[in-house]
Amino acid sequence: MQEIRDRIQEVKDRQKLSWEGMFYSMQRIDLLIISISGAGIYVCLETIKYLTDASTCVSWQIKVSGATFLFAIILNFLSQLSGYKTNEKDYLMCQAEIEAGNKISKSEQEQIDSYDRLSERYTTATRRFNYLSMLFMFIGLTSIMYYFLFIF
Repeated sequence: MQEIRDRIQEVKDRQKLSWEGMFYSMQRIDLLIISISGAGIYVCLETIKYLTDASTCVSWQIKVSGATFLFAIILNFLSQLSGYKTNEKDYLMCQAEIEAGNKISKSEQEQIDSYDRLSERYTTATRRFNYLSMLFMFIGLTSIMYYFLFIF
């Protein structure tokens, strides 16, 4: 009987962490990617403005850099959404386990498994969006730095 209570308490603790994770996922270190990419877009736009005012040809590389920074921000936003959905599905899975109690019926287990599978899919999507967001940020940084170091 104590084992069952311990398992239920474990699930409740995990549920609480999932609940907190839904909010944390929207505030995590990805803000750094947003900040750097936002600054990169600003630099690209200011450079375009400067070159246009000076009647100088605007390099395609500046435009591509700005676009990659923009994609980094968009991908980061998608990552935040999928991270939220991951935690939401994990929370619902824990809730279903708690409601099922000691004896889990077949239909309850199917629901729990469904939430678990969805959570895993969102986790995979979040990871991919995060990596792609970082990649686009680095491409943007590299290309704008290359432009300023070797072309400008």
